[in-house]
Amino acid sequence: MTNDASTTPSQRHYGPGYRAMLLALIMLVAAFAYIDRVIVQTLGQPIKEDLGLTDFQLGLLGGLGFAILYSTLGLPIARLAERRDRITIISVSVGLFSLMSALCGLSANFWQLFLCRIGVGIGEAGVQAPSTSLIGDHFPPHQRGFAITMMRLGSPLGSFIGALAAVWIAKDHGWRTAMIAVCGPGLVVALLFRLLLRDPPRGLSDGLSNGARPTSKTATPPPPPPPPPPMGEVMSMMARKAVFRNLLIGLALSSMALYAGGAFTAPFFMRVHDLSITQAGVYVAIISSTAATAGMVLGGVGIDFIARRGQHWYALLPFCGIATSVPLYLIGYSLGSPLPALVCLTVAGVFLFFYSVPTLVALQNLVAPNARTTAAFIYFFIATLVGVGLGPPIIGLASDIFAGLAMPGFKSVCTAPRLTGACATASAWGVRHALLASIALYALAAFHYWRAACALKRDASLSA
Repeated sequence: MTNDASTTPSQRHYGPGYRAMLLALIMLVAAFAYIDRVIVQTLGQPIKEDLGLTDFQLGLLGGLGFAILYSTLGLPIARLAERRDRITIISVSVGLFSLMSALCGLSANFWQLFLCRIGVGIGEAGVQAPSTSLIGDHFPPHQRGFAITMMRLGSPLGSFIGALAAVWIAKDHGWRTAMIAVCGPGLVVALLFRLLLRDPPRGLSDGLSNGARPTSKTATPPPPPPPPPPMGEVMSMMARKAVFRNLLIGLALSSMALYAGGAFTAPFFMRVHDLSITQAGVYVAIISSTAATAGMVLGGVGIDFIARRGQHWYALLPFCGIATSVPLYLIGYSLGSPLPALVCLTVAGVFLFFYSVPTLVALQNLVAPNARTTAAFIYFFIATLVGVGLGPPIIGLASDIFAGLAMPGFKSVCTAPRLTGACATASAWGVRHALLASIALYALAAFHYWRAACALKRDASLSA
C-alpha cells in the first residue's frame, strides 16, 4: 500500500485500524499484568502449605510485596512518560515483570518469594499510567469511557486465564511450575508492543467533536503542550478540590476491600466450603472474570452515555454500584453452601466494579493533557499501595486474629502444613469473619463517592 501525498501523518499512523490494534495490545498487556497477580491469589493455599506461611505473610505476598515498589517507582516512571516514548517504557516493563514472575517459581522461602514479588511490582509500575495516557491521546473525551473499559477488561481476562491455568498446571506439576509458565507469552506481548506501535503527539484527540476523528484529512497534529506541571502542583490542586479528595478516598477504600477479598477468595472456598484447589480455582475464575467484565462494561460504556445528564454521574454511578454490593457481599460470605455463595459474590462484584472506569475517566477529563499520565499514576498509586498493598495483609492479619479467638492458642497449636479438626475449623472461621469485616470499607467508600457526586454537581452549577 502506497502513501497518498494528501494524507496526513495523523491519518496514516493513528486511524481506526491502528487504534483498534492499540486497544487490543493494551488489553493484552493488562491481562498479563493481572495474570501475575491472580496466580499468587489462586495458589495461595498450596503456597502457604509448602512454605509454612501465616495468613498475614500470605497477604504480604499478594499485597505489600507487590505494591511497595510498584507504587513508589510508578511516580518517576509516570513523570518520565510525560516526556519520553511511552511505547518503549511499556514494552520494557512487560518484559521485566514477566521475567520476575518466572523467578517467583524458583523461590525457596518466604523472603525470596517476597523479593521476587517486589520485582514483579517494579515491572508493572511502568504499565498502567502510560497506557492510560496513550488512550487519552488517541481517543476524544466522549470515547474514553469505552477505550478505558477495553483496557480495564484485560484484568478479568487475565483473572480468568490466570486462575484456570494456575490450577490446571499446579494440579499435576505444582505451584512453582505454574508461576514459571506465564513468563514466555508475556515476553512475546512485550515485543509486539514495541514493534507495532508508536507514541502519538500529546493531546492528539483533544477538542474533537462527537463526530470527528483524529484521522480526517484536515486533521493536523496539535502543537506541543506546555511542560507537565510539577507533581506538587498537581497534588496540591487535588487536595484543594473536594471532588478529587472524595473520589480518591472512595477509590482507596473500595480497592482495599476488593483486593483483600480477591487475595482470600480461594482460601475462603477451600477452608469454609471444603473445595479442592481445582474447584476453588474455577470459582475464582468465574467470580473475577464475570464480575469484572460485566461491571466494567456496564460502568465504563454506560458512563459515556449517562454522564451527558451531568458530570456528577462519574461519582454517582460508583456510589450506586458499591452501595448495592454491600448487602450482597454480606449474604455471600455468610451462606453455608458454595454454589449460592458463588452466585451472590459474583453479582455483588458486578455492582462493585461500577466504580473502576468512571473514576479513572473522571480523573483524565478533569486535568490538562500534559498531566494525564500523572493523574493516571495517582489513580493506580492509590489503588495499588492502599488497595493491593494494605488490603490483603490487613485482612490476613484479621483472619489470624479471628482464628485465635475461635481457638485460643491457634498459632502455637496449629502448626502443621495441612490443618485438620479444630484447627481447620478455626482457620475457616477466621477467614470468613475477616472477609465479613472488610465489607465496612465498601460502606465508607460509597459515602465518599456520594460526597464526590455532590461536589461535581455543585461545581457544575457554579460554572453554568
